[in-house]
Amino acid sequence: MKKEAGRINNLSAHIPVEYDRKQHSDYIKRLGRFKKYSKALALIVITLGVCAALGWILNIPVLRGEFSDYPGTKLITAILFILAGASLYLLNCELDSKKIIIIRIMASLISIWSALTLIEYVSGLDMGLNTLFSNFMPLMTSEMVKSRILSSINLLIIGIALLMSSYKYKIRLIQIIAFIYGFVALLGLSSYFYGRSDAYTLDLVVQMAMLTSMIHICFSVGILCLFPDKEYIARITAQNNGGYMARRLLPANLGAVFITGILITLGNQLFFYSHEFGRVLSIVTTMAFLTAVIVWNAKMLNKIDSERQKSKEELFKIQQFYEEVVEGINEGIWVTDKNDTLYFMNRGMGEIAGVKTENMQGLNILSDRSPESVGHLKKYYNEAKKNLTPTHYDAIPVTSNTGKKRYQSGWIIPQINNGNFNGAICTVIEETKRKEAEAALAKSEAYYRTIFESTGTASIIIGANHVIKMANKKSEEFIGYNVDEIENKIKWTSFVHPDDLERLKEYHKLRRLTPNDAPSEYEFRLIDRDKNERQIMLYSSLIPGTDDSVVSLLDITERKKSEIAIKNSLKEKELLLQEIHHRVKNNMQIISSLLNLQRSYIEDEKIATILKDSQGRVKSMALVHEKLYQADDLAEVNVAEYIRSLTTSMFHNYSVQPGVDLNLDVGEVFFDIDTAVPMGLIINELVSNSLKYAFTNKGSGNICISLHQSSEDDIYLLKIADDGVGFPEDVDFLNSPSLGLQLVKTLVNQLNGTIELDRNKGTCFKISIKKQRYPKRI
Repeated sequence: MKKEAGRINNLSAHIPVEYDRKQHSDYIKRLGRFKKYSKALALIVITLGVCAALGWILNIPVLRGEFSDYPGTKLITAILFILAGASLYLLNCELDSKKIIIIRIMASLISIWSALTLIEYVSGLDMGLNTLFSNFMPLMTSEMVKSRILSSINLLIIGIALLMSSYKYKIRLIQIIAFIYGFVALLGLSSYFYGRSDAYTLDLVVQMAMLTSMIHICFSVGILCLFPDKEYIARITAQNNGGYMARRLLPANLGAVFITGILITLGNQLFFYSHEFGRVLSIVTTMAFLTAVIVWNAKMLNKIDSERQKSKEELFKIQQFYEEVVEGINEGIWVTDKNDTLYFMNRGMGEIAGVKTENMQGLNILSDRSPESVGHLKKYYNEAKKNLTPTHYDAIPVTSNTGKKRYQSGWIIPQINNGNFNGAICTVIEETKRKEAEAALAKSEAYYRTIFESTGTASIIIGANHVIKMANKKSEEFIGYNVDEIENKIKWTSFVHPDDLERLKEYHKLRRLTPNDAPSEYEFRLIDRDKNERQIMLYSSLIPGTDDSVVSLLDITERKKSEIAIKNSLKEKELLLQEIHHRVKNNMQIISSLLNLQRSYIEDEKIATILKDSQGRVKSMALVHEKLYQADDLAEVNVAEYIRSLTTSMFHNYSVQPGVDLNLDVGEVFFDIDTAVPMGLIINELVSNSLKYAFTNKGSGNICISLHQSSEDDIYLLKIADDGVGFPEDVDFLNSPSLGLQLVKTLVNQLNGTIELDRNKGTCFKISIKKQRYPKRI
C-alpha cells in the first residue's frame, strides 16, 4: 500500500491539477470578492472626494469633514481623490487601450500636481498652483485649497502606484507602496483618537484631515485588493493554512489593537486611571489578547489539520480509484514531465509497446527514442508543446521492438502551469487492425468495383430516397449523363416513363417493407437525357444490412421489337392455321354430304349402313377441326364441348327415340388434334353401336360418357356405357370381324391405351388413353 501511495503521490507531484474542486471554487470566488472590494472602495473614494469638493463649493463644512475643531479635506486633495478613485475603478474593469490611456493621464496629473505641491513646501516658492482656483472661486485662500504636506506625499505615491498598476509593473512594489501610505494615513487618523501635540515636529508632519485619512486608507486597501492573486496579497487569499489564518487574524488583530488603544486613551482622558496605569493596562490587555489569539489560532489549526487529513484520505482513495481505472483500460496512457521525460506508463501502454513500464521510465521522449519507434509522434508532441492545446494524431506508423510496423491514434494533452508547458498526458489506441481492415476493405471495394464495372449491364445503386448513389460506366449509355453527373445528384425517377413511374415507386417501397413480395425483375420504359425511349429489363435486390438496392438494367428494345415481329408473324400463322382447319372441316363436310348423297341411291341396306357409319366417322373428324378454328388456342380442343357436340349430332343422325338419354361427365380436359381425333372416332364407334343395338327391345335407356384424368400424369380414363340389352356373350370384342370394333382397337393402341369390357348391367367400355405429346412443329 505504501508503495502504491508513493507512486500516486509521485504522479500527482508532476501534474499541476486542482484536485479539490470545492477548494478551487472557493479560491476563485474569494478572488472575485477581493476584486469587488477594490471596486467598491474605488466608488467610496470617488463619493467622499465629491462630497469634500461640494463642501467647498457649497460652503458646507460637514461635507468636507470639518466638525469638532477637526480640519477638513482641502479642495485640491478632494479633486485628486476623485481622479484616483476613477482610475482605481477603471483598473477593476475590463481594460482596453482607451481606458488604459485615460488611467495613465489621470495618474500622471495626480503625480505631477502632488510633486509640484511638495516642491512648493520644500522650496517655499509659489508656483501659482492655487491661483487656478482663486480665479474661479475668489473667496478661497491658498490654505483652503492647497493640500497638506503628508497628503501631498501620499497623493504622489498614489499617482505612481496607479501608473505602475496600469502597466502591471512590479506588483510586489505596488503592494509595498500601498501598505506604506495606508499605514501613514492610519497614523494621521490615529492622532485624532490618541491625541497629538503641536510642540513636536513629527506631530505636525503627520497632521492630516480625518476625512482625508479615511479616504487614503480606503484607497490603500483598494489598491491592495486590485491584484488578489499576486505577491503579498496572494499569501492572504491563498487556499492554505497561512492564507486561512491571515484572513482571520489580520482584521481581528488590527481592529482589536486599534480599539483597545482608543479605549485606554479614552479612560485616561476621563481620569479613570493614571498615565502609568494606562500603560500597564495596555500591556496586560495586549498580552491577554495575544493569548486568546494564540489559543484560537491553535484550535483553528487543529480543525484545519483534521480536515486536511480527511481530504488526504479521500484524495488517496480517489487517486487509487483513478489509478485502477487507468491501469484497467485497454488504451495506452503515458505521461511526461516538463523536461519531456517519461515517468508513467500504464499496463495498456506496456502491452501496446511490448515493453515493461520500468524499462521506459526516465527516457526522454524526444531524444532517447529512435525515429522508427515513435514514428511521427514527435511532430505532434512538439506541436502540442508549442501551442499548449490538445493535439490529435490518427493512425501514425510506428515500429515495435520486434520490428513490426504498427499504427496508433490518440491525443497529446499538454499540462499547463502558469502559462508554461509542464508535461503532457498522452493516450494511445492500437489501430493496426483497423488499418488492416481498411486496407482489406479498400481491396475488396476495388475488387467489387471492378465487378460492378464489368457486368456488361448498366448497374446502379439507389438509396431509399430514390437518389442514385453509385453508377458504372455502362449506365452512361443508358441515361446519357456522365457518372459524375449521376452519383448522389440525380434520382432514378427522372428517367422512368410517366406511365410506369407509380408502379416502379410501389415496387421500390414494397422492396424495403416486405422484400419477398416485391418482384426482383420487371420491364419498364426508360427516357434518357435526349428523351429517347428504351425498353428495359430491370433486375433488383436489396444490399444486406442496408436500405440500398443494387439494380441492373438490360436494354431489351431490340428484343421487344423482335417479339412484336414474331407475334405479328404468329398471328398471321394462326389466321392461316384457322383457315386450314376451316377448309379441312369444309372438305370433310363435303365428303360427308357426298356419302349421304351416295347413300340415298343405295337400295342395299347393308351397304347404306356402311356408308352411314363412314359418314359419322368423317363428321367426328370434321368436328375436331371445327372446334380448333373456333377456339382461341389453335393447339388444343376443349374435350367437353367436343364430346357434347359430337354426341348431339349422332343422336340427331340416328333418330334416337325420346326415351333414350345422354349423360356426360367430362372434366376440364384439353387435347390436341393428335389425341382428340382418335378419341372422337372411338366415341363415334361405341356410341353408334349403342344407338343401333342397345335399345332395340327397350323403349328407354341411358348412354353415359365420362372422361377424367387418372392419378398418373397424361393418363385419362374414358368410360362409354349403356344400360341396354348388353354386349353378346359369344362375341370377343377384341377379335370381332366388325370394322367398327377393329377400328376402336386400332385407335386405342394408337393412343398407347388399354380397353376393357364390363357386361354387368348393360355394356361398359373402360378405356385408358394417354395424352399424346408430339414435338412442336413450329
